[in-house]
Amino acid sequence: MKFKLLVILIVAILPDCWGQPLRKIGKQQMLNDLQILRKSVEEVHPGLNRFGQEAGFAARYDSINTIISGRDSITALDFFRIVNPLLSSIKCGHVKFLPPVKDFPFYYYLENILPVIVRFDENNRLLIVKAQNDQLRGKYFSKINNRPIDEILEMLRANMFVDGNVMAAADAQIQQYFSAWYADFIQDQNSFLVEVTDHSGKREDVKLSGISVPQWQEMDKQVSFLSKKNELIFKNDSTAYLRIASFMPDVSNKDFSKFLSASFAGIGKKSVKKLIIDVRGNEGGNDKLGMELFAFIAQRDFGYYDRIEMKVRKRKNITYNKLAYFPRFSGLASIFIKKRKGKLFWTLHKNLGNHKPAKHAYTGEVVFLMDGLSYSVTSEFLAVAHDQSRGKFVGEESGGTYTGDNSGAFLIFKLPASSIDLGIPVAAYYAAVKSQKEIGRGILPDLVVKPTASDLLNNRDTVLNQVLEN
Repeated sequence: MKFKLLVILIVAILPDCWGQPLRKIGKQQMLNDLQILRKSVEEVHPGLNRFGQEAGFAARYDSINTIISGRDSITALDFFRIVNPLLSSIKCGHVKFLPPVKDFPFYYYLENILPVIVRFDENNRLLIVKAQNDQLRGKYFSKINNRPIDEILEMLRANMFVDGNVMAAADAQIQQYFSAWYADFIQDQNSFLVEVTDHSGKREDVKLSGISVPQWQEMDKQVSFLSKKNELIFKNDSTAYLRIASFMPDVSNKDFSKFLSASFAGIGKKSVKKLIIDVRGNEGGNDKLGMELFAFIAQRDFGYYDRIEMKVRKRKNITYNKLAYFPRFSGLASIFIKKRKGKLFWTLHKNLGNHKPAKHAYTGEVVFLMDGLSYSVTSEFLAVAHDQSRGKFVGEESGGTYTGDNSGAFLIFKLPASSIDLGIPVAAYYAAVKSQKEIGRGILPDLVVKPTASDLLNNRDTVLNQVLEN
C-alpha cells in the first residue's frame, strides 16, 4: 500500500486540532498513550518479530516509560520525538506515527523551514542542490546550529521507518524531505547558522532565515528529473523505456491494466531488444498491479505471494478497539481469515497461487532501475523479478525487503492525550521467493550507480544514462 494513500486517509478523519506542539500534557496521560501504543502494536502488528526486533522494541519501551515517568508533564512535541524511535525500531516501513497533519511531513513547523534541498552524492556527503540563498548551492553541510551534520544524520536515521535491515531506505527518505525531518525531530529555533564546505574543503558560516512550507515545496519541484506519470518511451528502435512512477493509478486499476496492455502490445510490434523498467521513487500502491506488471515480462508460470499472515481476526480481540478506525467491511474480513497450525492466514488475494505470463509478455532483455524509494508493492515486484532471474538490476538497493513487507489494510488508533495517529498494518506479506543470505535486506543491484555532485547539480540522470550507454 502506498504511504501517501494512508496519509490521505488519516487526514480525512482528523479533527481540526493541528499544532500546539508546546502544549503540556500530564505524565499519567502520556503514560496511558504509551501503554495504548504498546498494547495495540503487540496485538495487531503481524511482523513484530519478523527480523528478531521484538526484544529491542520491548527494551526501548521500558526506557521511554522511565523517561516519561520521571517528569511531571511533557509537551506534545517532546512526546512525539521521544516515542517515534520506539516505533521505528519495529523495522516496518508501513507503521506510521502521525501528528495531526496539514502538510505531510511538516508536522510541527509550517513556517521557518530550513531553506534548502539536499541530496547525497557518490561519497554519501550531504550536498545542497537548491537553496534560497544561491551561494549555498554546490556546498556541503558540516554543521547546522552548531550540531555536526554526522550527528544530525544519525538522529534522523534513528527516526526513519524502514523495512528490516534495508540500508538505502533511510537515506533516501532523509534526502527526500530533509528540511521537514530536521524540523520534526531536531529544530528548536526559527533561524539557522550553518557551516558549509566547498569541494576543496574551505569552510564558511552562513546565517539563514526560514521559509514557509509552500516555498520549500516549490524549490523541491525544481530539482526532480523523474517523471511523475506512468509512460512508455522508445529511446531508439531497439530500446524501450517503461516508467512506472506509481502503482496507484489516477482513476482506476483498469486504467493501469489498459496502460500495461497497450504498452506491451506496442513493444511487441517493434524490434525491441532491451526493455528498461524504471521504478525509482515508486513507493507502491495497489499490490495486484505489481503482479500484473510482472506477468508482462514473465517467461514461465510463477508464484508471487507465498502467504499472507495476520495477528488478529476480529475487532473484539483488540483491547483498544474503541480508539481505532477500521477499514470498510472489516467485519466481513474474518470470513477469509483461516487458522492453520496456530497461525492466521488471509486467503483471498489475487496474488496468491500460481500465475501465467500475460498474452503480450515480453521475453527479451530487461533492465530494472531502482532506488531506496522503490518500496512496498514495487519491492515485491522487484523481488519476484530477481528470484526469476528476469534481468539486470541497476541503481541502489530497493526500499523494501526481498522477502516481503507488512502492509495491506491498516488500523488507525487515535492516542487520546497527544492526538497522534498510530497506523498499524494488519497483514504480513511473504513473497514467493527463495531465502536470501542477508536477512532483512532489500533487492541488491547488480550494478551500483550513484550520481556525482556534478550530476546532481545539473539534474543529470546518471542511472538511466549509464544503462543507455551500455
